Amino acid sequence: MSEKDSDCLHVRSVKEYTPDVLKIPADYGVLKLLAGTWKNHNPDNNKTGWGLHTTCMPSPGSNSETLPGKYHFLSENYTETLTFNLVEGSVRNRGGANEQFNGAVEYKTAINDLNGNPLHAENGMYLYLNDVYNHPASVESVKEDIGLPELKPGDGANGPDFVPAYSISRSGTIPHGNTIMLLGKHSTVEGAPQFPEGDAAWDFDHLAISPSMGGAGTTPGHPINLDEPAPAWVHDKRLPIDCPSGNRTYTQRILAHELYPYPVRPDLRLRDALKSQDVKAHVLIQMSTNETAGPQGGILNNPFAKRYTPVTEMNFNMWIETIVENGEEILQLQYEQIQYFEFSFGTDGGTTRWPHIQVNTLRKVKE
Repeated sequence: MSEKDSDCLHVRSVKEYTPDVLKIPADYGVLKLLAGTWKNHNPDNNKTGWGLHTTCMPSPGSNSETLPGKYHFLSENYTETLTFNLVEGSVRNRGGANEQFNGAVEYKTAINDLNGNPLHAENGMYLYLNDVYNHPASVESVKEDIGLPELKPGDGANGPDFVPAYSISRSGTIPHGNTIMLLGKHSTVEGAPQFPEGDAAWDFDHLAISPSMGGAGTTPGHPINLDEPAPAWVHDKRLPIDCPSGNRTYTQRILAHELYPYPVRPDLRLRDALKSQDVKAHVLIQMSTNETAGPQGGILNNPFAKRYTPVTEMNFNMWIETIVENGEEILQLQYEQIQYFEFSFGTDGGTTRWPHIQVNTLRKVKE
């Protein structure tokens, strides 16, 4: 794949501030493509056209003080309505010698199960983080803001400049009691997104099973091929009796789920939805609350969630794809959202990370 817009991969630049900046219309960058309402693309009612989530939750009666990680596993299809609205006007962030103008895009999602029952709601903002401007002190600002004797005209012109290592942010509020802030970058790439096949798909960064959950009893060099039927032990009903505390028993129900292999690695559903499509190019947005975003990203949990099921990390991939269909170019949106819960502890006494994953394929609703 070749990069069509490689400058998107670089850090934002620092420009000299002039009053004309205030007259520049809001710049939404690649986020402008999102404006509108998106819904599941599933014209044939097929298995790859639904959204899918995987969720591990503390088992009823369990507690984090005395019991190792007993959990309830849920995975199901869902429908989604995802709306993006461009916020009018640039949003000016003033930081003294540094200023930044953001293009803000409000989002709101409503997710229901296939019977119409609500599963998830969320709202927030995407920000296209434009170039930073250097704004030194002027004769007027020193006078108006009583800058003397500490400031004189021209101060701040020679840095230090703030040059962010990211171009997009996302903040959101979730009614379970979590608030998220993700930061990341975007790139434009020719062709379709690439997903693994066979043994290569057994990658814990994308699985609903983490190494701290026992890793389904696999060992390095011996992955489970998710493009083949599940191993025989997955359907062995005696496993919980013969080996109640084994790693395979711990994760057997995830691999035995009726929607296999998607509850094990949900983004394979995105891969399979693309197999019959002609993808000309795509914009990839990658965001995280973790170290890739630096110290600015993070998650806040309300007291109950923090005490029992804190969300500690979130990673997000979004693909805005140009699809050629019946001679026409149309936009399609796919995403993979991975959050990690931490509750109870493993049989070895260590912290257990429980992946909560959401994936979906959507098309924009025509006005």
